[in-house]
Formats: sequence, structure tokens, C-alpha cells
Amino acid sequence: MRVALFAVAACLASPLGAAEDAGQTVASEGDWVLRKAGHPSSGDADCILAPKTRSRIQIVGDRLEVTGLPKNSIFNYQYRIDDGPVSNAMFPTAQMQEIGVISLNGDVLKSILNGRRFSIRLLDRWHEAITEEISLAGLRSLRDQRADACKSSGAEGQPSRAPGSG
Repeated sequence: MRVALFAVAACLASPLGAAEDAGQTVASEGDWVLRKAGHPSSGDADCILAPKTRSRIQIVGDRLEVTGLPKNSIFNYQYRIDDGPVSNAMFPTAQMQEIGVISLNGDVLKSILNGRRFSIRLLDRWHEAITEEISLAGLRSLRDQRADACKSSGAEGQPSRAPGSG
């Protein structure tokens, strides 16, 4: 029991993700900022869209990521856009588990970008839940600005970690 409680505490205290350390703010709109990384790591996109509030959620390239999760600890996740229905429970891929990141892309990302609010609920293997809820105000506009703001970097949009799921 102590091990499970320690693991849950470690999960909740873990860093909130790369968006916190992403570097210089290039633009801001609504509840989101566009940051250009000062020293992008190998293969990472140079620009990250992140909520202004502390969050594990960020947009990197062509996917939404929930970062800063303990490796090999997420049992499943569900998301909700606006007041729509909650998604079916989904299981992270082995690659997502290995790096501690949940990725959403494709049609799911398009739906998120057209929404006003996004929430995701992660259930860890000890059946403790982590919920993130964010406003999407300003995200679409910043995403449209991203190409111009980051074109000098040359690496915008390259995959950084796990392939997405949807």
C-alpha cells in the first residue's frame, strides 16, 4: 500500500511537461501561448503551444500531448471536448507508456481544435485518477500563426516522441 501511495504522490508531483520549460514566448492569444524553444532537443519541434495555466497539456507539431507522466504507469485515459460525450476508455501504446506521454492527433486533434474546452482523465495502474481541464480559447488562432512565427527554425512540425492515437 505504501508503494502505491508513493507512486501516486510521485505522479502528482512530477513535472508538468516540456511546455513549462519551452523557452521564449513568441505570441499569446486567449488562454494559450506560443513558445519557441531555446535549445530544442534532437528531433523535437521548435515551437510548442501551451495553456497559460500550469498544465501537462501542450500542442507539439501535429499532436496534442499530455506530458510529465510516470513511465509505464497509465492504465487508460478518456477525454471530453466541450459538453460532448466522454470518449471510450483508451489504452496507451507501449511507446507512450515508455516515455510517459499520451498523444492525440488526426481527427481527434481536429475536434479538439474546434472546441472550447478539453478535459482528459488518466487512470493509473493503482486506479488513482488525474484530471486536466483546459480552455481552448485562442488555440486555433495561435496554431495558424505558428508556421510564420517558427519558420526560421526549420524543424517545426517534426515528430518528437510517440506516434499519436485517436
